Amino acid sequence: MQLVGYFILTFVGLALLRIPIPFSAGLAGVICMASVGIPYSILPAKMFGNIDSFAYLAIPAFIYAGDVMSLGGITRALVTWIRALCGRAKGAVGSTAIIASALFGTISGSSVATVSAIGGMMLPEMVRSGYDKKYATALIAASGFLGILIPPSIPGVVYAIAVGQSVADVWLATLVPGVLLTILYCVFNRIFYAKQEKMVEGEFNSKIYLSQITKSTPRGLVALLMPLIIFAGVYGGIMTPTEAGAVAVLYGLIAGWIIYPLIFKDKSGEGLIQVTRKSAVTAAGIMMLIATAAVPSAMFTYAGTAQAVTDWLFAITENKYLFLLMLNLVLIVVGMFMETNTAILLLAPILAPAAVAYGVDPVHFAAIMLLNLEIGMITPPFACNIFVACKMSDLTMDKVLSPVLQFIAVCIPVLLATTYIPQLTLLFVR
Repeated sequence: MQLVGYFILTFVGLALLRIPIPFSAGLAGVICMASVGIPYSILPAKMFGNIDSFAYLAIPAFIYAGDVMSLGGITRALVTWIRALCGRAKGAVGSTAIIASALFGTISGSSVATVSAIGGMMLPEMVRSGYDKKYATALIAASGFLGILIPPSIPGVVYAIAVGQSVADVWLATLVPGVLLTILYCVFNRIFYAKQEKMVEGEFNSKIYLSQITKSTPRGLVALLMPLIIFAGVYGGIMTPTEAGAVAVLYGLIAGWIIYPLIFKDKSGEGLIQVTRKSAVTAAGIMMLIATAAVPSAMFTYAGTAQAVTDWLFAITENKYLFLLMLNLVLIVVGMFMETNTAILLLAPILAPAAVAYGVDPVHFAAIMLLNLEIGMITPPFACNIFVACKMSDLTMDKVLSPVLQFIAVCIPVLLATTYIPQLTLLFVR
């Protein structure tokens, strides 16, 4: 446990010096290895071995497919379709932002990207519709992580490979919590804030309503088909996650060419070239993170840290439910400071064996870990989603603190249910 303490202190110190998180983790691991005499010769093979996995090819494929679809106008297509479906119901604009975030997140695979894309369209729309700007900002920030819980998701792939579980099973484990949170967000918005929304004047016209749905549905369904194809293909055993990623890219390009022609807005193809470059940089960053995570992982393995952590936890309590409560508190705090994939790579190999020792299914633990880390993304004072949303609305974090805490309060019952009712997460797992 001493080694873990040294690593955490060194890692935090390097991160505070503004050294990028992957390099902070790697350097902290090297420094701690030197302190206990672990040979450096194991590192090159470990770093290469960490990324030498066929399944990891799914990550750049999902990123590229999401970026291609986004360039083609998928954000506007989704928002238009959901807005048409919600019609003139009370709280329709707020519900549109929540549902659009959940659906777009399944395609983008990023909380921050979802906040930026959906917030850019729905934040001004919510304010025009009468919503308080502070609440609208909080809603956009809080909704950003919903799509990460609804498959397919990149963090789900990272966890599955890090712990040696089925990608399809991990995706299914977070499905129910993600859908449940989306519904509860909409109910919360409807009960407490729908009265702020300006209602459309005039009588409801069913013909106009059906016409708007009919007009917007084709593009909306084209956007939704991509995650459905991926999920059905992987879970149905038709293709591996990597193959599903390749199919997603092909589907995105075809949809961009035929349905969303904006992707080829000029003959030079500059739009596609730019998005390819952007996707490559994003994917390279994640792969660098995976490679450097091998350094602390090798250190922890060499020092027997997983067993030491398990023994330490059992020395504190043998009660499974108290352990899960402690785990939730730790993971939310980690999520406040650390990007989700980084936290998974550093902590999952240590905490998953401890959870198994307490009788927690590793797939169930995936849902607990991912939900906690994503809630951390909206937990002040260090909440990435809130920073992005506040930047878009020109508000300071203290202004949106109250409504954000209300959304966190909505998350807590789902988190507790996810933690203490394993059937909720294992319902569809084979």
